[in-house]
Amino acid sequence: MVQGTLGHRSIVVTSDIYTSVLPEVYHQSAQAIARLVLARARKTARKARKMAA
Repeated sequence: MVQGTLGHRSIVVTSDIYTSVLPEVYHQSAQAIARLVLARARKTARKARKMAA
């Protein structure tokens, strides 16, 4: 799909360009999701403590 969209004649060109970028993108995405999950867990824990008090 990317190859066709960008007009690359060979999948090798597309893969050479984008496979080196993907690990960093995946890492950044995982970090962002982890921040969101941890923030929600902290908020839930605070609510639980308030309700228990």
